[in-house]
Amino acid sequence: MQQESAEFSYVGTDQGRQLFTIRASHATQYKDQNRALLQDVWITIYGHDGSRNDNIHTRECNYQPSTGNVVCEGDVQIDLASATPASGKPADKDLQVTTRNLSFNRESGDATTTAPVQFRFPQGSGHADGMTYSSQKEIVRLAHNVQIDLAASEKSGGLPVTATGGSMEISRNDRMVVLDAPANVRQGGREISAEKISIELDAEFRARHAIAQGHPEVASTDPRGKSTATAAQFDLFVSSDGWIERVVVDGGVEGSREAPGSTDHFTAANVVLTMTPQHNLLREMAATGNVKATSRMGPESRAIETESLLATFGPGQHEGQQAIKTVNTLAPGTIETKSAEETTTLHAKRFVAQFASTGRLDTLQGHGGATVTRKIGSAPPQIIKAAELAAKFSPDGEWQTLDETGDVHFQQADRQASADRANIVRSTELILLDGSPALADSMSRTTAKNVAINQKSGDIRATGGVLSTYFPSAQNSAMSLGSGPGHISAETLTGSTTSGHVTYLNHARLWQGDSVLEANQIEIWRDEKKLQATGSVVANFPQASPPAPAQPNSQPPAKPSPAKSANIAPGTPSGPTLWQIRAPMLTYWGDSGKAHLESGVTADSQQGSMQSRTLDVFLTPATAPAKPSATNAANASASSAPASAKPGQQPPAESRQLDHALALGGVTVRQADRRGTADQAEYTASDGRFVLSGGKPTIIDASSDTTTGHSLTFFVANDTILIDSQEGSRTLTKHRVEK
Repeated sequence: MQQESAEFSYVGTDQGRQLFTIRASHATQYKDQNRALLQDVWITIYGHDGSRNDNIHTRECNYQPSTGNVVCEGDVQIDLASATPASGKPADKDLQVTTRNLSFNRESGDATTTAPVQFRFPQGSGHADGMTYSSQKEIVRLAHNVQIDLAASEKSGGLPVTATGGSMEISRNDRMVVLDAPANVRQGGREISAEKISIELDAEFRARHAIAQGHPEVASTDPRGKSTATAAQFDLFVSSDGWIERVVVDGGVEGSREAPGSTDHFTAANVVLTMTPQHNLLREMAATGNVKATSRMGPESRAIETESLLATFGPGQHEGQQAIKTVNTLAPGTIETKSAEETTTLHAKRFVAQFASTGRLDTLQGHGGATVTRKIGSAPPQIIKAAELAAKFSPDGEWQTLDETGDVHFQQADRQASADRANIVRSTELILLDGSPALADSMSRTTAKNVAINQKSGDIRATGGVLSTYFPSAQNSAMSLGSGPGHISAETLTGSTTSGHVTYLNHARLWQGDSVLEANQIEIWRDEKKLQATGSVVANFPQASPPAPAQPNSQPPAKPSPAKSANIAPGTPSGPTLWQIRAPMLTYWGDSGKAHLESGVTADSQQGSMQSRTLDVFLTPATAPAKPSATNAANASASSAPASAKPGQQPPAESRQLDHALALGGVTVRQADRRGTADQAEYTASDGRFVLSGGKPTIIDASSDTTTGHSLTFFVANDTILIDSQEGSRTLTKHRVEK
């Protein structure tokens, strides 16, 4: 022992500034060991600006004057505190550390240990293996196996927080805390892990900004499922009173959630979460950059894609829970829903979605041009476009109704529709169109005041001023009553675009070329190429032109009867001939050009009239316009064209006129002053000939002369009557005698 003293002190300075002091209540200097034994040792560190009052206290240390090392092998307590606490606050210890085997170097001002370290601070406690404290740089570094336990508070949702890391560094000059890999912070069922978590402190050393870098991942587990989120970096901003204000997630953001029976997935380039003040509850979420969100439950799924969206949140059904309230796309977006048999895709320049308190989607609006595409089973897709879209959803998440307004257009295969407004009801599969609705396909176009379409069955109903136009085609041969397009008007239209059977009700009227058909009801069967009119039927069929004077049959009677004088003027009408036929029912077959009228028929024209129980009208075959050559264009065959066609002209496509007619049952034929009766009458337009047969054919003229026979034939254009009887055939000619 060289020297023993009651007190020991050493002051470390830097350019005249006092950095630290080493004090001991008792010191023993050993002559041969170049050391001093210090007892009741205090090392006080002030910092470069004198703002620190950190104390290292232990029972005994060895001091080596030659190296400046103070080695404390026993228990050591370190108190890190500010020399100037905030106004109105006590000078509490910021951090209290206990360890052993600590070395302090008076030259560097560094205190180090490899022993386990325990530390406490006002918000919690922790431990680590090994520590380095630099008094000059004011850095505390925990070397290995760091764990920090924060006490539960309202700011942490009433749950304790645990942070672990490979190492941790606290820099007082930079006011930075860095937790190195593997860094992990856990709160209840939530945790964040990264290669590095950095915490920036404010002037009072309170956390204000936390950064997670190096493959950061946030995971959450609760009874409802598990959620994960990853990105290049997470930034968390904290208010001065400790509440989270905002979370910024940047770079390849990806999130997922798994729950019993469902999965959710989300990706974006950047996400900003804004929290509710003093509650740490989510208020808004802004996502930008290739935003995609999908949700799947069993065979059903929903997905949204956009470049930017904003979501708002509010209180959920349970206390302390948040539920989504609204989602607005700030750029054009696409929403797709899928089920086992149906896929619906919505696209608009901007979407606004409202959610119920349960978190389910309640309403959805599309603005600035919206498109709905539905694919049901193997049917062709249905596409509806409009200026605005409004959708209502059911509690199970399926859409119930779609309302579209402004220049609405519907298309499926060759079927099209347009209107000012459209309403689609999912449960009934009905599309309701109003505001100048129009329907069209490859064969027809229909307008009305209101239209209802069943998307699944193809059933259609139109009311109010219905007008349909059928375009000439082989498929539309049921409408081949005349030339050019066929038109039908009525008050109501019902039918099916799938079966091709449609019915026009109330004041139905059909016209095509010169042919006109009116009835209470007109039905069309597309595939059967059949048309049927019922109820007060009035049909008008043109006959090309009055026939030229006809010659008697090629087999004249052997003994012509003597001519009789009579006051008969049969009449020879000129110009086009039009037959007007009335009956309770008419059936027309377009492929054969046959019209069958029944239940009491009356037919009138310039050629004469017929009354009968039934009447079959046969129209000339449908023709297509020919392409005459230059040499014969002026000499086109008149035999192949209606009599109304001029030389050198071809008949219009689908041109048809009355060719012949057959009346059956109680037939009465009137022509000028003649009246004929029989069971059957046949009229031929080409020669203006009536043939009466069946029963007892009889013709009575104006002079009450009666002519009978097995069959009677008379011509409209002259006075000739051909009589076929048991005695043979003969010709009877009557002419007017001037008085």
